[in-house]
Amino acid sequence: MFTKLYSVFFLCIFYGLPVAVAQEEAAKFGKVSEAELRMKSYEKDTSAAAVVLSDFGYSYFTTNGTLKLMFERHTRIKILKKSGYDWANVELPYYRRNADKEVITSIKGFTYNLENGKITKDKLESKAVFDEKINENLSQKKFTLPNVKEGSVIEFSYTVTSDFIYTLNSWEFQTTIPTMWSEYRARIPEYFDYKFLQNGYHNFYTTKKDAAASANAELRNEAYVWAMKDVPALQEEKYITTLKDYQARLDFELQLLKVPGEFPKVMTGNWDEVIKKLMEEERFGTQLKRSGFFKNEIAAIKAKHTSPQAQVEAIYELVKSAVKWNGKQSIYTTSTTRKAFDNRTGNSADVNMLLTAMLLEADIDASPVLLSTRRNGRVTKGSPLITQFNYVIAYVKVDEKEYLLDATDPMLPAGMLPYRCLNGDGYLINRTSHRWVPLKPTGNYTTFCMGELAIDAKGEIKGKISESNTGYSALSLRESIKEEGKEKFAEKRNKEIGDMKYGEPTITNLEELDKALNLVYEITGSGNGQANDLLYLNPMLNKGEKENPFKLAERMYPVDFGYPYDETFMCKIAIPEGYEVDETPKSIAVSLPNNGGKFTYIVERRDAEIQVMSKINISKPLYFAEEYPYLKEFYNQIVAKHAEQIVLKKKYE
Repeated sequence: MFTKLYSVFFLCIFYGLPVAVAQEEAAKFGKVSEAELRMKSYEKDTSAAAVVLSDFGYSYFTTNGTLKLMFERHTRIKILKKSGYDWANVELPYYRRNADKEVITSIKGFTYNLENGKITKDKLESKAVFDEKINENLSQKKFTLPNVKEGSVIEFSYTVTSDFIYTLNSWEFQTTIPTMWSEYRARIPEYFDYKFLQNGYHNFYTTKKDAAASANAELRNEAYVWAMKDVPALQEEKYITTLKDYQARLDFELQLLKVPGEFPKVMTGNWDEVIKKLMEEERFGTQLKRSGFFKNEIAAIKAKHTSPQAQVEAIYELVKSAVKWNGKQSIYTTSTTRKAFDNRTGNSADVNMLLTAMLLEADIDASPVLLSTRRNGRVTKGSPLITQFNYVIAYVKVDEKEYLLDATDPMLPAGMLPYRCLNGDGYLINRTSHRWVPLKPTGNYTTFCMGELAIDAKGEIKGKISESNTGYSALSLRESIKEEGKEKFAEKRNKEIGDMKYGEPTITNLEELDKALNLVYEITGSGNGQANDLLYLNPMLNKGEKENPFKLAERMYPVDFGYPYDETFMCKIAIPEGYEVDETPKSIAVSLPNNGGKFTYIVERRDAEIQVMSKINISKPLYFAEEYPYLKEFYNQIVAKHAEQIVLKKKYE
């Protein structure tokens, strides 16, 4: 099916674009050069463990009795380091649904090495190719190319014959290693009208449509070529959704089928048709009508709570306690909500479709909302494709206020979405209407930390820290404490602070989800056992930013925090008797453009005490690529300032 897109460009194909490069840019199978084998590193990315030298794909249709879609691929990769050996492990998925299937044939593979000045090659034997069943419909061919070393060149090719003639697979020009040349060709019958969708941030090196389209007695085809050159590696970095959202890729969507002698048939459908079918689906819409098994519970809630708001909260808490989420994500229930209710466990649809059904039974305005989680990728709004979605939550409207509810996490307050769901927009559906709704955070990631400590002449530190967490910070901590237990949670924090030691925290409001989660604990630090002329102290108490989360020199894709961020740290340090302040960090204030955020660091001397305040505010969830240099420098300033120390000097008469 079609891959998810972050930004979609409808290609104005073949007008004003560069002339296509010669066909010989794609490697010829078996013709490996000595230069490729002598290659020690890739000059455009010297850190690369491997590089795709050439990747060539070709799709076309055959009419030998029945119409079939053919796909041929040839890939050549240079292995530069041991960490690149995994690229010799190849997995080729193939699909089956009812009587239709994909078949992979003509698998060939070789490993080339340069030994004593001569090119050697090791062949992939047919017995080294294995089949693995993934699920009822999906399987894969697996093999490992032989005798791979640092410096090897590997290549493989295969053919896929498919009965799924209406689906052209996506072509991925970009992977997690650099690609020197990637080319995709397609010959498409004239009565298949495809929309071409380009994803990512890397431009085509060439595109071409063959004006003199080839023809035969049965089919007339139009020939296309798309190619990219010197595509950089797609690098994982913090604060993204999924790498596929930013990958250079070409997707295909069949819009019209124009069979000679017949009226054109729209293939993409529309939301009205899609939603109608979904609401008739046994494991989706039908489950909203199954209310008999929980009528007593809803009646009891309505008898106890008269206001709709209180009823919503009570039903939400009931579902959270009644059905435990098994960690699996889907828009379809496993079987029925009744079974999930009886077994007290189910996937995300079991939980949230049950929640929606219960709200409807209580005469609350409620509907399911389809969404794609952050790891699943962003959705294409222009196409009514259910396959884009992998999760469902509940929409509720009470007293003209709208809420989105997810009952999968017992630590989630009502109306707050988990981080995994903060991904663009979701699609609200019911029998009479449907629309997009924003998946916005209902609060910030907020922490407030207050430290009070004293240091003696030997450098020993004693003090207390009070910490208050709200919003997504409180949610994250509650989940950690629940998963690890208080003892292991305390042990983990001790390991995170280096030379200093935290005492066992006193935790309040752990179960009161509408209140701030508070922690209070002692902090100690050992000195060197003797009096010192100079005392050094980092006032951030190891709670500062230790490294910049943004590593790339430039970033082509957005920084997506998911939610606004607000962290405040204050510390009062008593100056020991007989010492004076020799040096303190300077106060600074750094702002991001367009009110995007602010870092404030203030140091003040008050009598026998030093007060330090650090405040980091990230005021919006999403920063675009052009804002990345400012964000990177913003964190450079934070890391540098948080590393600075206070120096106290012994006074001499």
